[in-house]
Amino acid sequence: MDLIVRNARLADRSSGELIDIGVEQGRIVALEHALAGEAQVYDAKGCLACPGLIETHIHLDKSRIIDRCAPQERKTLSPVKGVSPLK
Repeated sequence: MDLIVRNARLADRSSGELIDIGVEQGRIVALEHALAGEAQVYDAKGCLACPGLIETHIHLDKSRIIDRCAPQERKTLSPVKGVSPLK
């Protein structure tokens, strides 16, 4: 394996348990608890792991969220900062 992503949260797990993801040459090759192997390690710290085919960006105007932001905030990145942690 080239990479082990530790402590990742997967959307299809109702238990909320964290799992390790083994990656080799850009492909997922293992999903296990306490995955063993010599590889670069990244700690996901409980964050949601999404496959590369999912586009996670958002258009505030098209999702009708921008209206909930105060006008003075629209000139800054505060709406983006509010949405980013939800991804």
